Amino acid sequence: MTLNPQLSLWEKADLIAGRLSVLSTALYTAITGLFRGQNGAKEYSLHVGNAVIRKMILRLSTRQLQYMNGSTSDVYSTFMKQKNLHPETVPLEHGAQGHWIGNPEAKYVVVYYHGGGFALPGFPNHLAFYNRLGKTLNEAGHDIAFFILSYSLTPQAAYPTQLQQAVAALRHILSTPRSPSKILLGGDSAGGNLALAVLLHLSHPHPEIDPLPDIAPLAGLFAFAPWVDFGNDTPSMQENAGKDVIVRESLESWSSAYLGGKEADAWSEPSRAPTEWWREAKVERVLLLVGRDEVLFGGIDAFVERFQSVVPNTTYVVGFHETHVAPVYGADFLGNKETQQGKGLKEWLASHL
Repeated sequence: MTLNPQLSLWEKADLIAGRLSVLSTALYTAITGLFRGQNGAKEYSLHVGNAVIRKMILRLSTRQLQYMNGSTSDVYSTFMKQKNLHPETVPLEHGAQGHWIGNPEAKYVVVYYHGGGFALPGFPNHLAFYNRLGKTLNEAGHDIAFFILSYSLTPQAAYPTQLQQAVAALRHILSTPRSPSKILLGGDSAGGNLALAVLLHLSHPHPEIDPLPDIAPLAGLFAFAPWVDFGNDTPSMQENAGKDVIVRESLESWSSAYLGGKEADAWSEPSRAPTEWWREAKVERVLLLVGRDEVLFGGIDAFVERFQSVVPNTTYVVGFHETHVAPVYGADFLGNKETQQGKGLKEWLASHL
């Protein structure tokens, strides 16, 4: 697993300067955001919050961000302690770990891959969202739990390590034993990339990763803003630059670190897979979600059009005036307001479990 980096004295000193720069951006945007018009996020608090995060990921290095946030395993341990929940972690092949949110004996299990550009850990809001969602569904008579993968981060590890670990997580759940018809894959952003890449691996195995056994279709797959296309030339990149939480420069840096000098292929960048490959996807139904005001919208929208043409049992939810993975990254700025994307996932799961 990726260990928290140990910063040099210079990096620690620069971290202080970086935080002051972020604070300056917060104050500046708090004023200018009042006059943002159509160029900023619809919600004022979200507009300010997204500007702060954009500044943070541009100003601070990946090492500094990892140092500040800790590992996904650290985040999980802290979250479970704060909620007085019993943590349950499973060691997986290739140095990964899986963390349970909910009852490991639940009828349905979602193998979940968090986002963060392959460079950042899962955030507390990931765990909070799925903890709430699981409770809501279970109180309504369903029986579901989430198995959150803690995978190695860049630049310490590069593709296909993360995909190998993502496959290992599904392999473990299949060995519990549990019928594929009771297993779903889920992810957001870079994690949505992994979810789709694992699905592709089931029917078209990656040449460097052991194939999974021939299985019946999985119950489903859902992905918030799956990062399927590393290109940065769609109109939404420019149109939504002042609204969204992520920026072109970070996407370029993160995708380069993930590829680690390798050429992109169908598994690292799912939009590159021939459309016909998806016709053989071993999944009963798919839900893809995106915010209309996010920079990745254009690439995702084009992918969904092709994907739906061969996987017709695909639901597509566009959250209008919503930005990147709104139920997670927008949660701190939207209060208790339910997002269109979060509601879409809840209703989709409830109708198919």
